[in-house]
Amino acid sequence: MNSIPVRFALMSFVLASLCSGALIQILATLWDHPVPWYAVAGIAFSIGVMPASITFLAASQLSGSITALRRSTEAIADGDMNEPVKIDCACEVGGLADSFRKMVARLNANIFRMNVLAHTDLITGLPNRVVINHIMALPSMTGSGDCHGALFFIDLDGFKAVNDTYGHRAGDELLRQVSQRIVVEGFGRTLDQIESCTTAFGELCETFPKQLVFARFAGDEFVAFLPGDASIDTLRLHADAIVAAMRRPFKVFGNDIQVGASIGIARAPIDTVHGAELLCLADFAMYVAKEKGKNNAVLFDQELRALARDKAELEADLRRAIADQSLHVHFQPKVSADGLSIIGVEALLRWNHPTRGAVSPVVFVALAEKAGLMPALGTFVFEAAVRQHRVWASEGLVIGMAINVSPSQFEDPQFVPGVLGVIAASGVASELIEVEITETVLTNDFAATAEKVRLLRQAGVTVSIDDFGVGYSNLSQLAQLSVNTLKVDRSLTLRIGQDSKAEAIIKAVTDMAHALGLKVVAEGIETPYQASFLRKAGCDAMQGFLFATPMDPAQLGQWVAGRSSNLVSRLQSEVRNAVA
Repeated sequence: MNSIPVRFALMSFVLASLCSGALIQILATLWDHPVPWYAVAGIAFSIGVMPASITFLAASQLSGSITALRRSTEAIADGDMNEPVKIDCACEVGGLADSFRKMVARLNANIFRMNVLAHTDLITGLPNRVVINHIMALPSMTGSGDCHGALFFIDLDGFKAVNDTYGHRAGDELLRQVSQRIVVEGFGRTLDQIESCTTAFGELCETFPKQLVFARFAGDEFVAFLPGDASIDTLRLHADAIVAAMRRPFKVFGNDIQVGASIGIARAPIDTVHGAELLCLADFAMYVAKEKGKNNAVLFDQELRALARDKAELEADLRRAIADQSLHVHFQPKVSADGLSIIGVEALLRWNHPTRGAVSPVVFVALAEKAGLMPALGTFVFEAAVRQHRVWASEGLVIGMAINVSPSQFEDPQFVPGVLGVIAASGVASELIEVEITETVLTNDFAATAEKVRLLRQAGVTVSIDDFGVGYSNLSQLAQLSVNTLKVDRSLTLRIGQDSKAEAIIKAVTDMAHALGLKVVAEGIETPYQASFLRKAGCDAMQGFLFATPMDPAQLGQWVAGRSSNLVSRLQSEVRNAVA
């Protein structure tokens, strides 16, 4: 076959030659020299196939890297943050992979931090309530069998007074010291020896713990779970060690602070095979320990089971009573300190159970607080009291109506709008309605409390601080509240004539209140001597069994109508003549 010019071969494969600088040099040398056709074909093959092969290999590697990067991206989208990015090349895709690795590392770090925050108590560094609830649910979640172990529910005695007296910063430090002492002295371990029940990634564990778990459950409550089948004697030894450890004072910011511990213990599977119920039984045993005088431990048993069942039934009955509005509001008069004339009443809730008879407010209020029923209960009382005020006003009896509000009810964001809505709907003058809040409300969130008080006062509602003198109030904060009245707690009133310190506190509170432009009401008065002392101390009004017991609306109407012939004249004489 005849030779062909290299110029013709070059034109045929020029595009392929552009891919290789070395081949371009060869073609430049052969530009005007004729060569055999088979040589041209060989050169053409080299020129065309080699770059194509290189291009194909490069494209394949690029495609594989992109596929791997896509696989890692989809893994993250599916929640798998541990899928490795297997790309390592000195190319732009490799640089993208490096950036991707950094992004994944940052995401993992943030997720770990969120997990830690979700499962750790920020004050003590212990596992929190979420962890305990998870552990108690593990047996049923994993199908691994019944829960085995003992649960200690520990509640501090006297902790609230620490917060009230020394402030929340001291309270937080005390919690840290308490947790250390319980673990070390109560269970003979160090804090790094307890199980956190979380993975290295901060996620909740999927296996039941084999070692002690100790957590801050809520507020001043701690929970310890000891896996296994420890004997009753061993459990009591741990509980006694905890109680003993709490008896020694804690040094907090230079102050010697004393608290105690009430402990409830429940065992699984002896008391129950369900983790959630185990927690409830230990909690119940702890409350029994408190009722027995605090600073002790109670082991759940069959006797307590019957008591727990009874309280559960009572709670169910209370829920029905609230729904059916079968509770009743009674009213106790408040009288002026000078002439003992009636100036108002306080609404007090009463419950006459269909089979149990009269249930003490101490019992059902505590039950309502624990069961989360106080907002509903408080709303019932407020509405009933305002309705009765309207009835009396229509009959010509226009007096002030004081209504107690629990801390949980007052903290509800809808409390103020709800109260003002009830008053507006009733047509009652807001100036005749008095909201009584406890002194402890001031220490929870002062800014929120002050704003709610301001809104109530702006609407004309009177606001008083109940149980004053038994808690801790920052006087500078008290001066910033636009309240109208301080109500001296009955625990101080009952000590008049027996405790000079109580008498000094009453006088100091009265002088301070008057200096702030506030009125003072004393409650719990049972003797003429107490009334005489309070009148001379400057109290503006008084309330107690000496003057009248709480009465239903009809009885109170009769009491008011018979004021001219009842015991008020004799009482006036007795109070005036009592030595104080």
